[in-house]
Amino acid sequence: MRFVIIGGGCYGTFYTRQLLRAADEGAIEKPEILVVDHGSQPEVVGLARDERVQVVSADWDDFFDHYFAARAGSDDDQIVPPPFTPHVALRWLLRALPKAGAMKWSIEPFRSLPQTPFVQQSDNGTLNASHADWLCPVHCIEPDTCPHTRGPRDWDMAETARTFARTLAAAGQPVSQVHVFRCLHLTHGVGCYPAGDLVRAFTEMRTLFPPAGEAVYALVATVSHCHGTLHLLKGEAGTDTVSRAEH
Repeated sequence: MRFVIIGGGCYGTFYTRQLLRAADEGAIEKPEILVVDHGSQPEVVGLARDERVQVVSADWDDFFDHYFAARAGSDDDQIVPPPFTPHVALRWLLRALPKAGAMKWSIEPFRSLPQTPFVQQSDNGTLNASHADWLCPVHCIEPDTCPHTRGPRDWDMAETARTFARTLAAAGQPVSQVHVFRCLHLTHGVGCYPAGDLVRAFTEMRTLFPPAGEAVYALVATVSHCHGTLHLLKGEAGTDTVSRAEH
């Protein structure tokens, strides 16, 4: 299995070290670990002495453009995003979709918000939501029993996002497609989601096309069990809409 870790700083180094440890302990078999960082000497480079680790010096967006051009919906590569920018996939969609057809895509702020304990929408439309109103550890594996409440974790942000999408029609933003990238714990504190999920989202969104003068909407989210970053993408035909994404 190949893992693509985005960022070679403290988080990427931690994930790389944990995957190597998982392999040594038999939790995963023969991993290939590809770490992408824009620096020439990222922190993770010290682990590249291991033949299972390859460090690529590249801008994340440039790397994704080349990487996903060679991927298929059945691809079982695993994307390991950094916790501070979980939605790097969205930026690729906003670049790739206009190149694939006449549609122009932009981020539109949500006109209503989900009923989660924490929710915050930035001016550019990025919506961060959480089922926790407390501060969670960065590397929490989100077990069935919540370490904070000591009770069952009976919530799931993926289902919350899908339910929320169904409510947006009442706010004048009817959602035609929902694409949720579920970054879940795999082993040894490492969370990831299949690269194929993003390819399938791209393929399905290419089929969307509104009637003249109208728009279509797609909700795109990167989530764990407890937290999520959501965007509402508005697609229009024959416009000069400028795509925006949070870096």
